[in-house]
Amino acid sequence: MEARLRGSPFALLLDVDGTLAPIAPRPEYATVPNDTRQILTDLAATPDVRVVVISGRSADDARRLVDVAGVWIIGNHGIEVAAPGESAVARDAVASYADAIAEAATRATQIADSLPGVFVENKRWTLSVHYRLAHPGVVPSLNARIAAITKDLGLALSVGKEVLEVRPPVEINKGTAALLLAEELDALSDGASLLCAGDDRTDEDMFQAVRARQPAAVTVWVGPESAADKTAAQFRVADTSAMCELLEAVLSLRRTLG
Repeated sequence: MEARLRGSPFALLLDVDGTLAPIAPRPEYATVPNDTRQILTDLAATPDVRVVVISGRSADDARRLVDVAGVWIIGNHGIEVAAPGESAVARDAVASYADAIAEAATRATQIADSLPGVFVENKRWTLSVHYRLAHPGVVPSLNARIAAITKDLGLALSVGKEVLEVRPPVEINKGTAALLLAEELDALSDGASLLCAGDDRTDEDMFQAVRARQPAAVTVWVGPESAADKTAAQFRVADTSAMCELLEAVLSLRRTLG
């Protein structure tokens, strides 16, 4: 891994929940540990290093949670992009679905309010219907009801880690977004290096797209060894604490190259 992380420029594309921040019962309860935040701050200030946060959260919410200056933000699974210190910009293809997403939010919230432990995270351009706090018995019915809403409104539905994602039916995901920004940052050129890390199904799009385009890219899945066969990532760390240790090692390596 070390030999493949010596190139310049070097870009890190890092998921937030479950990768930088431990999974919390509700999204607003999540926190990035201070040690991890400091390492990200130091990496962003290191010559030829570009730090990119790539999240299912809205870009503004991901920026708030990470709270590190100088990082790029990709929000809503690739639908929004924000340069360091700048406002997020949504991809042109999603603008026409604003009304449908708003209507889906209203209907999904009505369903969630009737089911203990289910709640809706409205991210303007997408919705997350969380059920990690709900009784497992409600999940099949919840899936069917949310699927009916998306079909009725012409939207798309994907399944994450105890969450249903409602989104515009456009070909944008973490994989397409990662490649677009990596190209902009010149991180796919000869001599460059790239590291991607994530823990959820949506991060698999990023792993697969990046490795297909740049086989030398380092892809890291965050999760238990018992489930390692479910990921396309080449490397694994056990949890967010181990991810912090990996980032610290990467920082030490990049400082030796300065």
